[in-house]
Parts: sequence; structure tokens; C-alpha cells
Amino acid sequence: MTIEEFYDLDELEQHEELWDLSVQIGERLEGDFKIILYQIHSFYIELYYHIEYNCLRKLYAFDDTDELHYYL
Repeated sequence: MTIEEFYDLDELEQHEELWDLSVQIGERLEGDFKIILYQIHSFYIELYYHIEYNCLRKLYAFDDTDELHYYL
């Protein structure tokens, strides 16, 4: 699956794909957000959880390994 195919899935299908096939490989804090990094297929996904409201606010997928520098 490519990033484009992942984004073409509806939200529920994206979450099912993420929970069933991904591996959590990192996390970090940024402002009011806890950002959790997953690897799935040949790309990465960041989930942005709002700490105070305890809810998912954003999902961001990328395949450029330069963006992993936040976790190194």
C-alpha cells in the first residue's frame, strides 16, 4: 500500500490498517500534543493526540526519512 492509497481509505479503514499492520517506533511531545510515530508498509504515520482533551486531532503520513530527525 502506498501513502496515496492509505489516504484514499476512509477514516475507519485508515485506523483499522494502522492498528492491524503498524509498529509503534517512537513518540515525542510538542506543545499540547503527544505525537506517536508508527511504521506501516513503506511509510510512516504520526498520530497527534491532544494531551488536555485526550483525543486524536491529526494523522500525518510521510515516506521521507529526513522527517524522522525529531525522533533521533
